Amino acid sequence: LAGVPDGAEYYFVHSYHIIPNCEGEIYCQTDYEGEVFASAVGEGNLFATQFHPEKSGEVGLAILRNFLTWDGKVEA
Repeated sequence: LAGVPDGAEYYFVHSYHIIPNCEGEIYCQTDYEGEVFASAVGEGNLFATQFHPEKSGEVGLAILRNFLTWDGKVEA
């Protein structure tokens, strides 16, 4: 999430969300009208978003750029 500011806004389409098995899998959380949920999760070299980065403007493009240059390693 390098270059992505805290509090950035993203484009969501669906009203459902996932519930991760482990808190350590959560990379981002979103607060929507008081409901806080995981909006990006990952484990190992897998990373998934609940929102649409391709429709989320500059912050979405930053996430996609980071993904394209990611070496698949998780920083400790």
